[in-house]
Amino acid sequence: MLKNHPMNRTLFFTFLLLFSNLQTFSQEDKKAKSILDKLSAKTRSYSTIRTEFSYSLVNKDRKINTTQSWKLILKGDKYRLEMGDQLVISDGKTMWKVLKADKEVEVSKPGSGDDALNPKNIFTMYEKGFRHKYIKEEKLGTKVVHTIDLFPINPKEKDYNSIRLFIDKNSLQVVKSEIKGKNGNLYTYDIKKFATNENVEDAVFTYRTSEFPGFELNDLR
Repeated sequence: MLKNHPMNRTLFFTFLLLFSNLQTFSQEDKKAKSILDKLSAKTRSYSTIRTEFSYSLVNKDRKINTTQSWKLILKGDKYRLEMGDQLVISDGKTMWKVLKADKEVEVSKPGSGDDALNPKNIFTMYEKGFRHKYIKEEKLGTKVVHTIDLFPINPKEKDYNSIRLFIDKNSLQVVKSEIKGKNGNLYTYDIKKFATNENVEDAVFTYRTSEFPGFELNDLR
């Protein structure tokens, strides 16, 4: 159950890169920074983002190998995230976590705690808190990608050691990320669909009781 894996939300919302408060850059780091700056500017120009991707968790020592399909819609501070039997909705002021199996809805304030836990930061959280290194240009399926590694500036505060990003060279979009957890887990996010600047109504980002009849509300604010 996703509910019992605190790393899931942390790592899902650690999808991407960096660029401030760094020391002297090597030539490779300058290349990484240039790519990430362009990626950030392009991402922030979108009015909305709709994406579908697979999430997988592998731990060979513990014989864990699971995969799920997730969906996310972003519009400014608003988001709607589908994670298997869970749904997280936020209008920017209130967050509703729908636990479908339990027929329960947890109500809280968005953005509390680590910013990496907030879905609205999924494509921009890389802008701070990491050192980065350009690894290489390579083929990933039919795409040519830039491979960049990220390392937390304060590793003791994180549950993971590093993040590897695969950025489409032509579209300047992240197509895959791999997160190495300190517990031996490897988390992979593989983007299948990515659409931008769609006309998405604000009602999509508000919890409606009619959509989930009989669900119990648990206000945690």
